[in-house]
Amino acid sequence: MKPLDSVTVEPILVSAKIAAAACGVSRSTWLGWDAAGFCPRPVRIVGRVLWVVDDLRRWAIAGCPGRETFEAAKAMQEIVA
Repeated sequence: MKPLDSVTVEPILVSAKIAAAACGVSRSTWLGWDAAGFCPRPVRIVGRVLWVVDDLRRWAIAGCPGRETFEAAKAMQEIVA
């Protein structure tokens, strides 16, 4: 068994800086997209604004639709599944 400090953990929530880098844009562009509703809805936890990595992947695979379209499609998948 590996000691805890040598275990690699994949993040499930990321900051705007990481989300932006993953999508190939600057942090300021990402924040503009968020304000305009162009990217997935973030989660807010104790004053932090974070994005769910799985949502970012699904959003990109879907062709980067607007937030409302993405959220509606995500809700439909949850109902069907």
